[in-house]
Amino acid sequence: MARNIKAGDLRQVITLQRPVSTIGAHNRRAVEWTDVATVPAAMADVSGREFWEAQAYNAEDIVTFTIRWRADMDTTWRVRRGEVTYNIVEINRLGYMRDYMRLRCRAVGAGGS
Repeated sequence: MARNIKAGDLRQVITLQRPVSTIGAHNRRAVEWTDVATVPAAMADVSGREFWEAQAYNAEDIVTFTIRWRADMDTTWRVRRGEVTYNIVEINRLGYMRDYMRLRCRAVGAGGS
């Protein structure tokens, strides 16, 4: 429960990024990622789920980051932790108590994408 989270539990440092549409070369729309904030977070591994699909091996790396409440976030944003980028799949605002929120995220790979 969110009330059991202490500041000392937020040991990871993550960067929250939001997409910004730009017009690039040849008038083509491109998405650039802008850092919004670097925040402390608690990180928990939700799934190291491995499965076979169409005879190809896939690994799904899903984690949950718990951060302090932010009213401006949505699922178009993403999270960076070190060299790994995570797409935000779901935001759980923990009963709308406005103290903490959980971000369920899926890794998209090392070095960003």
